[in-house]
Amino acid sequence: MKTVFVIIMVVASLLVSPAFADKALGPEEFTSIDELAYAIAAYFPKVQGGVTAVQGDRLTLALGEKHGLLPGMELTLWRDGREILHPVTKAVIGRAEDEIGTISIVSVKESTSIATMKKQLKAPQEGDRARITPKKIGIGILPLRNDRPELIKDLAARLGELGRFTVLGNDKVDAFLKDRKQRDADLIKDMGKTFSLDAVVAVGIFPSEGKYLITSKLFYADDAKPLDTIVAQLNLTTKREALGDVRPFFAPVKVSGEKAPDLPVNARYFAIADLDGDTAAEYVFSDEKKLSIYRIEPSGWKEVWAETVPLKDRESQQFHIDVADINGNGRPEIFVTRMLNKTVTSYAMEFQDGSYRRTAEVPGFLRVIAYPGRGNVLIGQNYSPENFFDGMPREYAWSGGSYTPGAEVVLPKGTDLYSFIYADFGEPRLLLVSFDDDHRLVVYSGETPLWKSEEKYLTVETVLTKPLTGTDAALGRDPTDLDKSFQTSAAHVDKGRLVKISGRILAFDLYGSGKDDLVVAKNTAQTFLGGYKGGELEVLTWNGSRLEPRWNVKDLTGPVLDIQVSRSDKTGVQINGLVKVHGGVFGKDIVRVEKYQGK
Repeated sequence: MKTVFVIIMVVASLLVSPAFADKALGPEEFTSIDELAYAIAAYFPKVQGGVTAVQGDRLTLALGEKHGLLPGMELTLWRDGREILHPVTKAVIGRAEDEIGTISIVSVKESTSIATMKKQLKAPQEGDRARITPKKIGIGILPLRNDRPELIKDLAARLGELGRFTVLGNDKVDAFLKDRKQRDADLIKDMGKTFSLDAVVAVGIFPSEGKYLITSKLFYADDAKPLDTIVAQLNLTTKREALGDVRPFFAPVKVSGEKAPDLPVNARYFAIADLDGDTAAEYVFSDEKKLSIYRIEPSGWKEVWAETVPLKDRESQQFHIDVADINGNGRPEIFVTRMLNKTVTSYAMEFQDGSYRRTAEVPGFLRVIAYPGRGNVLIGQNYSPENFFDGMPREYAWSGGSYTPGAEVVLPKGTDLYSFIYADFGEPRLLLVSFDDDHRLVVYSGETPLWKSEEKYLTVETVLTKPLTGTDAALGRDPTDLDKSFQTSAAHVDKGRLVKISGRILAFDLYGSGKDDLVVAKNTAQTFLGGYKGGELEVLTWNGSRLEPRWNVKDLTGPVLDIQVSRSDKTGVQINGLVKVHGGVFGKDIVRVEKYQGK
């Protein structure tokens, strides 16, 4: 019987072009074709990041392994061009994109990578942006043998179901290959040109000790450059030989099955990121007055840093925090928005020279939003005492040592800066999901509503007031007493002055399908006392016409204050809920981070 080595050598002999000379990887052990489809899809992540340094034709990117990059991947390089003006109002509605060229990744670290220019249209420079297209990848499957055509058919079907690819039909492939005996680089390029493909997967299937050895070699279609090779043994032990049941790699399993340690701080908001570049995650907490940064260690929570609040800022109320690398230097910034002295301002902090420093001040509101195909985008809005959210939201970019406003962000009527997210549900265009005033989820295409939930998703809101006098510059729900009713906490304030900011809603590809799922808290209201008596975490998926529950966790020890989704090589995907545990009449309330991750 042929060994794995001999079979791989046979495959190599079929691919006579020098472009096929890369050493194969593997073999991995797969039990269904859908696992192979996921492995192929991993080479085409939707990523975008900045160029942090240029040395000749070598570029350093603020993208790395944690973003899904691998050596050999190719990205498009571009920069913002001229402003695009509305034909009537002359308002700036966007910017043209100037394509710089194509780059190829040569080495990858955790959060950075090195690339070289493959095709240069203009000279690259620091601040340029690199990305793998968010559009569907046109892909074709090139069979190297005629054995087990049903497996090739199932692989094509599974890739199409992931939502990341437009897969060339098997009938078109068969017609194209008719009377063509050679499987070489010219065939790859001809196939790509004929069907306008982005990539081709050359697949060989060989019997091997009661299993099947499958070699899948990935090529860029324009020049037949090899990207990588996946070598796997396919062990078809299930009744369905080819596709098998889809087994999502994320399920609501509580981390370690242990009680989450209590937080040393009475946190109201939080964010998670590797802030100092050592690959370990830090947790940023806000108690509405100041920031604290902690790490979780075997012995419990360890404080890394705590913000010192100047005396003049002691009456401020922080009401939103985010973490993202917007300035493109490879280290995430912490963005804080607060109300202070009857106005709203934001500031950024960053780890520099062994400590955390305030690096920028921005008037008005800020938040970070995950924009599918572009990565994290900073958006902001002006503040005025009369209107609170004043004018149109705008994208902000790091330029000239500061965060500067750019293109306007058009939102559906009634949608505020903090109540929405963008999601890639596999539709032709991105959809927007928002909370309405009645705590229901609404899905929009542009400014047109497509669907509204029947259920209410009660998040813990922040309540602020528009200032009228020198007193009560900010009045909101006390984060140490969530059992206060909305009416009680605002008893002495004209309700026309109240502004309610919804809790966080997140879109994340939890299952590696190329489509986003929705992560949201769903708290239970008290019947008489107001506030919340308990909470849930829920994941929703879009079926093409509505959002449907995919899973939820109902055994939380209290209401959910805030949520975050994190991903790392060590822990995989985690859903994190900041949960308030009521101490009762005589006890003290505590806060925990409840974590759920994939099996």
